[in-house]
Amino acid sequence: MRMFANLFAAPCIVALLSLAGSPPPALAQQKPADQPAARQPGAKPAAPAPAGKAPIDKFSVVSQAWHRFPGLAVADITFQNGNNFRVRDAVIACEFFDPKGKLLATRGSTVFQSFPPGRKKIDGIEFSLREKNAVPGSCRVISVTTVASPN
Repeated sequence: MRMFANLFAAPCIVALLSLAGSPPPALAQQKPADQPAARQPGAKPAAPAPAGKAPIDKFSVVSQAWHRFPGLAVADITFQNGNNFRVRDAVIACEFFDPKGKLLATRGSTVFQSFPPGRKKIDGIEFSLREKNAVPGSCRVISVTTVASPN
């Protein structure tokens, strides 16, 4: 039994000693591709973001009308696209309150439509609600996607 313990312990000690001699992964030297551009001679800095407003800055909810059903709130929302190009897939968030005005929930939905410049009304955007007395509040646009222009 003692012979077996010595045979087992010897490889473990060798493995521990070899690990102790290697540097920790956090202190390992970076590869040239991973180094910041400022340290590499002749490297160009990253290009800045294009100037101008983001598409979401000119896309908004203009009006909304609500219909209530058991466990469901349905919105008819008019959107305004102030951009001079189409956007699509608007992600919106709508708030719901209790009768006293306390925020109960915020629900989101993606409107899988294309929005040309101008106004567009979308009917029947559904939000599930477990709260029976929830009062719909305002909706806001979280994000939109630009439609690629034809080449």
